[in-house]
Amino acid sequence: MLHFLDVFSGYGKTEILKDVTFSVDPGAFVGIIGPNGSGKSTLLRTATKILEPFAGEVYLRKDKLKEISLKELSRIAAVVPQDMLFMFPFKVLDVVLMGRIPYINRLGFESKEDLRIAFESLERVDAIGLKDRFIDELSGGERQRVVIAKALAQKPKILFLDEPTTHLDISHQVEIFSLLKKLNKETGLTVVTILHDLNLASLYCDELILLSEGRIKKQGTPNDVLDYKTIEEVYKTRVIVKENPITSCPHIFLVKLQP
Repeated sequence: MLHFLDVFSGYGKTEILKDVTFSVDPGAFVGIIGPNGSGKSTLLRTATKILEPFAGEVYLRKDKLKEISLKELSRIAAVVPQDMLFMFPFKVLDVVLMGRIPYINRLGFESKEDLRIAFESLERVDAIGLKDRFIDELSGGERQRVVIAKALAQKPKILFLDEPTTHLDISHQVEIFSLLKKLNKETGLTVVTILHDLNLASLYCDELILLSEGRIKKQGTPNDVLDYKTIEEVYKTRVIVKENPITSCPHIFLVKLQP
């Protein structure tokens, strides 16, 4: 589905990603992890054509990303940012219909099919009851579900998310990632998400890509990647890693340093 081959990327003349190669299979749920400044956001921006690589090649499905038009890309991939800003207090249904822009005719009017897909997308994220509410009236968790519904209305094959639960409390974090996992399993949607919380990454991701100083330090299943030696080396902090007795996933405990 997504392939990076010997990719170098960054901003201006500053190189952030360095010789990055990996593949994401169709239907995978992949977490991009790493400390601040490791290149996570640069990777996401390169994968979504915001940044053009200095060298190397990015493929989406079997096509070179640089040869895919933005309109065609928006029918294949959707992005959920950390925090989506709205300049006006749009109604929820209107926000979700924004996801249909790649398909709307030249006159700019949505069809009955566009409306059907918008309603279907709201139902998938259990937010149909919010359709007539204003987006600025919603709680953080409700708002994020609506933004995900907007992305689903694009009918993407792959969904990119940039730390989608950063500003949410723990219950809403679990709610959003459980929703994403359900979509992944039930519809085959490929999910690639940046996460800071290693325990969320362990619980929900099938595969992890750990970045350090712009390079891939390690990739594989959570059990492969989240060992204490690797975490301590990359994050420069002491941890204990134990098996979660309920899920059998690795769970990371911070070790308090003595003053």
